[in-house]
This record gives sequence, structure tokens and C-alpha cells, in this order.
Amino acid sequence: MKAKDILKKKGPEVFTIGEEKTLFEAQKVLITNNIGVLLVLNEDGKIIGIMSERDILRESFNHPDNYKEMKTNETMSKNVIIVEPEDDIEYIESIMTAKRIRHLPVVNKRVLVGLISIGDVVKAMYGKTQAEIKYLRDYISGDMPM
Repeated sequence: MKAKDILKKKGPEVFTIGEEKTLFEAQKVLITNNIGVLLVLNEDGKIIGIMSERDILRESFNHPDNYKEMKTNETMSKNVIIVEPEDDIEYIESIMTAKRIRHLPVVNKRVLVGLISIGDVVKAMYGKTQAEIKYLRDYISGDMPM
């Protein structure tokens, strides 16, 4: 299974926010849409960072009096790791595990085509595992169609 297969099932929708927006505005988008991450875009629409609910929580703890007015480009994670539509799910899972990240943008020829979460990866791997288990059970029991 590949990144593009996950996106076929879940769709291409990705929530973004401008780099000059406040953390309060980012928080509102996250809560309103029941999501955990926003991609931060510059004026040209290029991905320059990623902002998670954890980032906002950290800033609210470190700057309780003014975190709401802080700009997303001040607090976002700037080293955004991306994957491509043809990347295998096992590769994506290994990146997420090694880097301890929960969301990866999917980019094709410099164009954002979707976002994959660790939940998407787990769901896809679970489905693949269940199919393999069924195949092996049928094989062992002799119920394989000939």
C-alpha cells in the first residue's frame, strides 16, 4: 500500500493557515474542524512549517499571558518532512516512528496533495494485516479456492 492509496480513501483535504495568523486563530481552526495539525503557508502558498495542537499547548504554558497573540511562524515546527504519493506505507510508518511525528504532508511535484496521520497509517496497516491473516487461515484450513 502507498500514500496515494490512503489519500484515495480519506480524500485530499488539508487544513492550512497563514504564517502571520495568531495562535488563537490557529487554535480556533483546529478546534472547529476537530483536527490535530495545520500546515503553515507563506504568502506564495508554499509550506514553511507545521503547527500542532501540542505546539499551541506548549506556548500557552511558556507564555500564558500573550500566547494567543503570537504568530504561527514564531512557534511552528520549521523542518517539515514530506512524503510522496508513491511512498510505501512501511516507509511512512518508519519515518513517523523514528522522528516521533504524527502527521506527514504528501507532496507530488511540489504540489500539496494531502496529509497522512499516524491513525491513517495504523488503519491501513491493520486492514492489510487482517487480509493476510484471512488468507493464511484459509490456506491452512484448505478453504482456498482453486
